[in-house]
Amino acid sequence: MRLQDSFDSILNLLFPKHCLFCKAKSDWYICKDCLKTIKPYKGNRCRICSTPIAATQKPAVCPICLSKKRYFNKGFSLFNYEEEQIKKLIEFIKFNDYPQLAAILFEFSGKIKSLDIFSNADFLIPVPMYKKDIRKRGYNQSAVIAKTLSKITKIPVHYDCLNKIKQTEKQVGLNYEKRTKNLSKAFEVGKKCFNKRYTVVLVDDVFTTGSTLNECAKTLLRKGIKSNFFTLATTPFKA
Repeated sequence: MRLQDSFDSILNLLFPKHCLFCKAKSDWYICKDCLKTIKPYKGNRCRICSTPIAATQKPAVCPICLSKKRYFNKGFSLFNYEEEQIKKLIEFIKFNDYPQLAAILFEFSGKIKSLDIFSNADFLIPVPMYKKDIRKRGYNQSAVIAKTLSKITKIPVHYDCLNKIKQTEKQVGLNYEKRTKNLSKAFEVGKKCFNKRYTVVLVDDVFTTGSTLNECAKTLLRKGIKSNFFTLATTPFKA
């Protein structure tokens, strides 16, 4: 047994883990009972951006994808953000310093491996954060998610292909147009990726209107890089 493993075992005996959701004793941060409540979204989706839409909606494309230019090809979001347990999961990963919860993706490895968004992908690219924001939070949650996805899909992560060069306002509460304006010219392609005919998968935590991913995809496409995307969760379209 490695010294670190021995140390971890002693810590677990002295300070047993408790489930972050229900507070029951658990071998991991989420107990087995609460894990059972975390399930992928299985309802009707927009065939372009994966946003939940009404089952009767024809065509199966959300109003934003119908009316706005999308620079990514297509995407997939695993969970519905409006489910209570999913919101808690994202909040713990993003704001409460539990990036290790991204490992929950291993529970859905089979589903993830079957997704066509990963077909022929050269790299996974986490949506970048501005340097000051990373220092404040301590990590980029999208990079943590991408690293976990890489272990599942065997597709390498390229951390320097896309950079955020402008600090932007928080997107919460902004509509699609204001989000898009807020993100204008916020990203740039790293020099090592200039004019490479890559196909990549952008990785983020939550898809709301898609403005962030769309701006990233637009920036990449200018340099000849095509993209799909993967996010942990998505918010349903609301008229």
